[in-house]
Amino acid sequence: MNDHALETSQRGHTSQDSYRAIGLLKERGYQIGVQIMVGLPGDSEFESIKTAEKIADLAPDAVRIYPTVVLRGSLLAKWHAEGKYIPMPLGSCVSHVKELYLFFTKKNIRVIRMGLQASETLAFGRDLLAGPYHPAFGHLVFSEIILDAMVSHLNGKTDHPQKLSLRIHPKNRSRLNGLKSRNIKVLQKRFNLQAISVVSDPVCPEDHLVINDLPLLLPFAPE
Repeated sequence: MNDHALETSQRGHTSQDSYRAIGLLKERGYQIGVQIMVGLPGDSEFESIKTAEKIADLAPDAVRIYPTVVLRGSLLAKWHAEGKYIPMPLGSCVSHVKELYLFFTKKNIRVIRMGLQASETLAFGRDLLAGPYHPAFGHLVFSEIILDAMVSHLNGKTDHPQKLSLRIHPKNRSRLNGLKSRNIKVLQKRFNLQAISVVSDPVCPEDHLVINDLPLLLPFAPE
């Protein structure tokens, strides 16, 4: 919904085209899924938040959020080689997409995909030249959401525990740990924890995390 980014990226349509298409589909009773690309030339994190707000006002049924990557043979590859386009770093993109996910979730709009579908062509050195691609991009987003929740909870404690007991639904166990146990390492270092135990508990609701027997609601939408 950012006409400057759409024109700069030569996407071939305007925001008004999107408004018109969504309106026509709604009139005919179709379910609406909207795709957002973050990190386009001419875009910014601030502008993509504004885009999210405009999309939420249209009340689509679902949203997909994709990072912009540089593919071999594309105009973006030429701009990247000339130094005219610099893609978002992976970490920054994950954090930004997290904010978009949380925004849409609060608006009761389902985010049904985050990140590009893994494929043979999406491998660095083949067709993918640069950009925030990761085969488990959505996992990284959910993992950061859980880490934020745990850090916020512990920051609110006047006396930090030396040991941490975590219980979570099995579906979210790997998200809690983070890739290569990153979340566990962050907690240990930040709060000087002596030990952290993680238990998969099928009785625990999918949108909850239990920290030392205290339930914590996670900002997850039903999947």
